[in-house]
Amino acid sequence: MLTASAELLSLPIDLIMLQQSVLSADQAVGDHALAVRDRRRAAFPEAWQAVQRCTWEAGEQAEFDRRWEAYVRAGAAVRAHPVLVRARVLGIEPAVLQALREAAVEPLS
Repeated sequence: MLTASAELLSLPIDLIMLQQSVLSADQAVGDHALAVRDRRRAAFPEAWQAVQRCTWEAGEQAEFDRRWEAYVRAGAAVRAHPVLVRARVLGIEPAVLQALREAAVEPLS
């Protein structure tokens, strides 16, 4: 069920789905970074191998960049949505964003 603030604002489902895409993309970025960290820690466990632990391979970095670009695109789509554009003009963007964040974590009905 959507929260009262989201219901009062009548957020459209397509905007909520866009915000869910942002959350998914953010999770994908974080998951990849943690997986790389864990692999590199296992591969280079010694204290003197700190540089090797922190230096990602080209493929690891390319995958991170790909996921980051997906996150950036998802965020841009949310910001470009007509509801957010209008909220910005009206000066109520923070309230709309808060309601959107709440609505994005609730199951859609």
